[in-house]
Amino acid sequence: MISYVHSLRARQLRRRGDPRAKLLARTIARLSRARAPGAYSTLWTDAIYGWGNEKWSAEEPYLAEVVRFAERTVGPILECGSGLTTLLLGAVAARRGVEVHTLEHNAEWHGRVTQAMHDFDLRNVKVHLTPLRDFGDCDWYDVSLATLPRNFTLVICDGPPAATRGGRSGMIPTMLGNLAPACEILLDDLIRPAEQELVRRWVRELGATAETRAGGRGFSRLRLPAS
Repeated sequence: MISYVHSLRARQLRRRGDPRAKLLARTIARLSRARAPGAYSTLWTDAIYGWGNEKWSAEEPYLAEVVRFAERTVGPILECGSGLTTLLLGAVAARRGVEVHTLEHNAEWHGRVTQAMHDFDLRNVKVHLTPLRDFGDCDWYDVSLATLPRNFTLVICDGPPAATRGGRSGMIPTMLGNLAPACEILLDDLIRPAEQELVRRWVRELGATAETRAGGRGFSRLRLPAS
């Protein structure tokens, strides 16, 4: 039912040719002033269309979950990979005073996201330009951990790209010391075997709990142990 509603709305937007910038601005304004609507809302489809990167943007259920978790988290947020989710997190951060740190390795994409944050006056998000480097078993964002909070309570993990050596497996080995007890992780693209194996590994090695959202590209909600 949810996918049908979003698909219908997407076809409507393409047929009418609604101005993308106007739709995106309306989405950011809506999230900056009030709590987000539910997953069934067409607001998420409007956001994807407005951002203009439909092929690579996260799907509507994941966007809704990202915002829902951001609205309840009590500490800073870490985002791996930038894009539409960065803007939505920025809108929530602007309203709640939450600190967001986003890691992005692509200079061109970093420029686009940073410009959008400036255009919408979203000041609580720091988008770090962090090239990928060799960390032994994997490649990961080359960011100075000393510049980041030591108590992230939420991680939005939608990067680096799947073609990266080790995929997203570098998140825990490099960032664990900066994650708070009971930190929650939203891992996108669970349709891929690498992400499925990553969830199993984090559950097995860290004692994390995990819930899976099937359908579309799918995603997982994980929570690290409280101590």
